[in-house]
Amino acid sequence: MPRFYRRAAATELQHLTTLGGPLVVSNLAVVSMGVTDTIVAGRAGEVDLAGLALGSSIWAVCAVTLLGLLAAVSPIVAHLRGSRDEAGCARQFQQALWIAMIGGLIIVGALLAVPVWSQWIDTEEPVRHVMQQYLLALATGTLPFALGAAARGYCEGMGQVRPVMRIYLAAALLNIPLDMLFVFGAGPIPAMGGAGCGWATALVSWAIAGALFWHAGSDPVYRGLKLSTLPARPHCPTQRHLLAVGLPICIGAASEVTFFASLTVLLASYGATIVAAHQISLNIGSIFYLVALALAQALSIRVAQLLGQGRPRRARFASVVGVGCGLVYALATGALLISLRYLFVLAYTSNEDIIAVAANLLLLCAAFQLVDVAQAMAWGALRGYRDTRVPMYVQLFSYWLVGLTAAYWLGENLWGVYGYWTGICVGLGTASILLGLRLWHSSGKLIRQNRARVDHSSAGTHSL
Repeated sequence: MPRFYRRAAATELQHLTTLGGPLVVSNLAVVSMGVTDTIVAGRAGEVDLAGLALGSSIWAVCAVTLLGLLAAVSPIVAHLRGSRDEAGCARQFQQALWIAMIGGLIIVGALLAVPVWSQWIDTEEPVRHVMQQYLLALATGTLPFALGAAARGYCEGMGQVRPVMRIYLAAALLNIPLDMLFVFGAGPIPAMGGAGCGWATALVSWAIAGALFWHAGSDPVYRGLKLSTLPARPHCPTQRHLLAVGLPICIGAASEVTFFASLTVLLASYGATIVAAHQISLNIGSIFYLVALALAQALSIRVAQLLGQGRPRRARFASVVGVGCGLVYALATGALLISLRYLFVLAYTSNEDIIAVAANLLLLCAAFQLVDVAQAMAWGALRGYRDTRVPMYVQLFSYWLVGLTAAYWLGENLWGVYGYWTGICVGLGTASILLGLRLWHSSGKLIRQNRARVDHSSAGTHSL
């Protein structure tokens, strides 16, 4: 059993909160935009809310795919920053921009084809129309979303989390009047219902990208970066390294999001009331989960910095502290979800049928919060180790083979929507156990390798 050092744990908690605090605020700002979308669309009507639920689930897959492709930027930059290679940090970012542009254009093409493939979704025609218009609007903001994700990863990897926080807070505030404007209309702008949230999100994506690039080009902290010059030519070895780390993250993250999105699609035939309750419950749960996700991002950066400094034993200790901190947070938020579930749902809707279902779903949300946070923190630490391929297989197995199978069987044979949510708990629980075991294996392997290098170096010195 590893020894626990109180002073070292306090130091790691301080690092985690220093990095994680602004990341928590940034992620809450992001999820608040989704909350605003859901509340405003809910006021426009049940059909608009159901259409937004389906559209946002599909957009979440696209967004997480792009974020996953670029997820390697932050830990790789943090690792290079730990070894004081600022020119290398800038080079990673410049090559990540090419990945962002290509990936963004592919997603744009997929969204523009929504009138074709949306016919495969089993739902009412008015709901499908809202979903189509929402996704077509988002296509106009996909490319800046991707470029902004690359810029955010670079800034966070350089340790500049507070400027990113301020930018996302301003974006969340901007999203509120834009949602009201496009959903309900004003002056020459017609009322677009739930589809108007897509136009608001697209404009906010342009604003975020512009602000991040302005910050990266003007702050002296990024002295190794020269955005005013012509873009760097594609460098295949650097891009291959980014994709070797980032593509498994992309597939793993997309597998989790598509797992949740597939549940929304499978529940579409249950009617607008069930879909709306499902969406509201997921939305509330995502608020708490994104706090944990920010802590996982901070843990990833901290572990990468320690490894860049050549301190694998301290990196393992930081991982253990980070996962433990996440579990304490999950227990606290689970209790909050149970005790205040009706108040949370009432913020979204006054429909009694939706309230009854959503309040019950939040009980299950509190249950899977514990395992979801645990697997998020372990996954974050593994990204710091740049160990992403095996975790990808773990996630695919846990979500799709275990989780979706359990959810479908329990939902269709026993408990309906509650069975589907029980399946979520099963899938996430499997992922948390397997990722935790992988983290312990990877961290121990690096410690042993480092010890072997030290012993070999000592032997060489004595022989001289």
